[in-house]
Amino acid sequence: MDEYFDRITHLLRDKCRLSFTGHKRTILRRRLETRLEQLNLPDFSSYWGFLLANPAEEGNLYDLATTNETSFFRNLDQFLYLKNDIIPCRERQSTAVPRSLRILSAGCSTGEEPYSIAMTLLDAVSCADEWRLEIVAGDLSENCLQVARTGYYDDNRLRKLPREYRERFMVSDAQGATVSDDIKRMVRFIRLNLDDLMKSDCPAWSAGLGYFDIIFCRNVMIYFAPSCQQQLVDTLHQLLLPGGYLFTGDAEPLHLFRHEFVPVAAAGCLIYQKLEKSFNE
Repeated sequence: MDEYFDRITHLLRDKCRLSFTGHKRTILRRRLETRLEQLNLPDFSSYWGFLLANPAEEGNLYDLATTNETSFFRNLDQFLYLKNDIIPCRERQSTAVPRSLRILSAGCSTGEEPYSIAMTLLDAVSCADEWRLEIVAGDLSENCLQVARTGYYDDNRLRKLPREYRERFMVSDAQGATVSDDIKRMVRFIRLNLDDLMKSDCPAWSAGLGYFDIIFCRNVMIYFAPSCQQQLVDTLHQLLLPGGYLFTGDAEPLHLFRHEFVPVAAAGCLIYQKLEKSFNE
């Protein structure tokens, strides 16, 4: 019944601004049909009733609505620019000890992205003891966050992880590896609904996040309706400190939006910098 399928998509839109048209709508329908079979439910009307009666199912619905496709060091050029250019530049500029760097991984899925960031930072800084490094990693899905917090990944999911990083930053077993405690301590996982931030006049403080030097928000914007994408760009700009960097996904260039970011041409990939200026956001 399309009426109840529409109710489900409207729920996703109202709670987290996820948009389903065209191909994305077809994919969601197929995933929900598989979920109906798992629950032995006959139709979307029955699933709607099940969803209302079982609040925990909402988390499963979020998982069905998002792809959660991720890997270690996805878009490698971005990590190389972080390691070879951004961090050395920060070390040269800052005379304070400890130096400070705060990074947000928005839409962190099962944790590969924030852990890749943490490994990159420890590999790039000349002396980790002279840095205060904090990564806040948020996602809509509690199921994904549970996986991320364990820090365990099977060998298939570690294919893109450089061997030296696995040896240095992970503890291996016969089937996979667990992120080391030093890396885990750098990352704070939280449930993060970007819709809550987009509704706020001051997202940094309304969610208790603070401001960031770097934001990774990759392959997240594509799930939002076009009318919401501009608002997301504006919100990310508010969350960044002057001179901070925004990393976006391959299909998320910002030239379609109004913004005050400057493309980092030297990076050769989608990285933007917020202009250096005082702010009263």
